[in-house]
Amino acid sequence: MVTGLALAVLGLCGHAHAGPPPKKSAVPPPASSAAATTSPATASTTSPAPETKPAPPDPNLSDEERRYLDFRRAVDPLGNAGGKPATQPVTVSRSLNGSAIPHPDRWRMGWPRWDRYGRQTGSDPLLMNASGGDSPYTQGDALNPYDRNVLKGDYPINRAGNLFFSASAISDTFFNYRRLPTPSGVSAADSSQFDAFGDGKQLFISQTFLLSFELFQGYTAYRPPDWLIRVTPAFNVNHLELQEDNGVNIDVRDGDRRDDAFATLQEAFLDYHLGDLSPNFDVATLRAGRQFFISDFRGFVFSDVTDGLRVFGNAESNRLQYNLAFFNQSDKDTNSELTELKWREQQVLIANATWQDFIWHGYNTQVSFHWNHDQSDTEFDSNGFPVIPELAGTPLPHNIDAYYLGWTGDGHIGRLNIDHAFYYVTGRDDGNPIAGRGVDIGAYMGAVELSVDVDWLRPKFSVLYASGDGDPTDGRAGGFDGIVDNPTFAGGPSSFYQSQALRLLGVNLTSAKSFYNDLTSTKGEGQSNYVNPGTILVGGGLDVEVTPKLRASVNVNSIWMADTASVELLLNQQHVDTHLGCEADMVWQYRPFLNNNVILSVGGSLFFPGQGFTDIYETRTMLYQVFTGITLTY
Repeated sequence: MVTGLALAVLGLCGHAHAGPPPKKSAVPPPASSAAATTSPATASTTSPAPETKPAPPDPNLSDEERRYLDFRRAVDPLGNAGGKPATQPVTVSRSLNGSAIPHPDRWRMGWPRWDRYGRQTGSDPLLMNASGGDSPYTQGDALNPYDRNVLKGDYPINRAGNLFFSASAISDTFFNYRRLPTPSGVSAADSSQFDAFGDGKQLFISQTFLLSFELFQGYTAYRPPDWLIRVTPAFNVNHLELQEDNGVNIDVRDGDRRDDAFATLQEAFLDYHLGDLSPNFDVATLRAGRQFFISDFRGFVFSDVTDGLRVFGNAESNRLQYNLAFFNQSDKDTNSELTELKWREQQVLIANATWQDFIWHGYNTQVSFHWNHDQSDTEFDSNGFPVIPELAGTPLPHNIDAYYLGWTGDGHIGRLNIDHAFYYVTGRDDGNPIAGRGVDIGAYMGAVELSVDVDWLRPKFSVLYASGDGDPTDGRAGGFDGIVDNPTFAGGPSSFYQSQALRLLGVNLTSAKSFYNDLTSTKGEGQSNYVNPGTILVGGGLDVEVTPKLRASVNVNSIWMADTASVELLLNQQHVDTHLGCEADMVWQYRPFLNNNVILSVGGSLFFPGQGFTDIYETRTMLYQVFTGITLTY
């Protein structure tokens, strides 16, 4: 029995004594034994061909060793382990008496099939244990993403055992029905309307498919891969219907509907392991190519997919993480919001460092620097509308150099969850359209979100202040704006005010995916604008874990402009109130399999205009959105 236990331990650890793989037989018989069992005359008449002759058992093996070999040959590796490497021995260990014992590689050791109660559903590979039962060693299937699979990097694809391949697919379906103030142009679609903004009912449907392929090398259980290549092609189709006829394309003859399709590479980069910095797996990595990067915890200044170089890593046993990135910004497709294969004349330099467990365990703090160098020339969006320069004031091409200094934090101090950000931006805009002259930039923002977990409830409180410009003509720009911001804050994507763009005479009061009232053309295609009214937001919310599969979130926000001088100059209007309005939103998220392979989101939000919104858009009509999102991942 002791010998059997020792052999089992040797079998599980056999990869530690690896040798070269045998060519034909994992346990070749000694030449003397083979000669003694078969005479030359018998071999010439009755023996099979040499290449098919089974190897006789090694007489040096004990009964326990033979039973172990039979066991190893009878079991299969879990999941979909791939082809020949799963069935051919590639490592060799030695038994107690010195004879050779073959093993599969370290990833394909194998386990016996075990269905304790006989209730395994073998006919359904995607839901192998749907009917219940205790089957911990499920064998899996090529189409099963839940068990180990060679298609998602669980098993190597080469005999050396250090090269892996991973493939994934995402389908993202989004429906949005909304009511927005929609510019009506020369005349409204409804003959009874004479306002500049007509009926704003809109229906938007978007379907995006992404395929991601990774090839990487290295033993990645405790360290990053030696190198990794990822390519993610993306394809989108979308449909938009408006009540007004001139909002879908620059040519009003195209009517009130638009169908569009777009394909691109959403990711294409190489990761290269530069080296280990300490025995505690502190490393440095270089990433080159098209990549997603968010510069702080919530995305208040930069959150984008773009092209560039990035060096990142960790130190002090992973307590310190850092990034140094240089990006050449790419244009965005207007309707799908995917990144185009075309550069613009804008570069962004970002450096940040994050310290975990700063002062308090569980609280992480970050300092950062951003440089936005934007010399973009005249640009038009995918529908033919001009986006650079902005169609406001004096629309001439201009250059921007803006420098951001930031301090942010995320985590908890005791029971109090805290997330905060503070940024100051300085620099120069040599020809701001609204100011009609060059301006020196000097603006700031601060935001904080506090919450406490009470069992399955999380009440939260949010405040954001972004400074506004008090005198657009004095040569100083005091309105805060991000570079490509997309903050997850005060409701995030479910918030009406953040998720929708509010058009205003050639620019946006606020752009989609942004809380800042910045009076720029678009967030992804236009330029930052620091002559703006600023933003004040105060809100409260409640996150609810209804069940492990079902989550709900409710948020209520009130929104103001910090200073209305720039809006009054743009509209040539003497008085505009600061209060823009209040919003309430709710979103439900359902994950039927307790993972992110299937996510269903349903929600909606209401916006009740305040006096300032009425002064600008001449309406008190309640605005709204209803949305549904379905995300499927393999």
